[in-house]
Amino acid sequence: MTTEHPEQPDKQEPASPDSAPEPVAAEVESARLLANQARTVLGAEGFDDERIDELASAFIARSIGESVEDFVRWARVEGPTGPDPDQVL
Repeated sequence: MTTEHPEQPDKQEPASPDSAPEPVAAEVESARLLANQARTVLGAEGFDDERIDELASAFIARSIGESVEDFVRWARVEGPTGPDPDQVL
C-alpha cells in the first residue's frame, strides 16, 4: 500500500510537459540519421548542429513527414534559432 505525500514536489521538469512527444528508441536513430542527411544544407543556412538535432527529434516524434526534403522544408519554417520545438507555451 502506498501513501501519497502532497508536500513532495512534482518530480517532472517544468520544461518537459506531458504533451511534449518523446521519441522512442527507433525514433532516436531515425532522427539522428535525418539530422545527418540534412546537416550540410541546414548548416549552410545558419542552423547549428544542436538546433538541427533538436528539430530532427521533434520532426520524427511528431510524425510531421517522412523525407529529408520534408524535414528541411519544416526546419526552415521553424528557423535556425528559436524555442525548443517541443516546448509548450
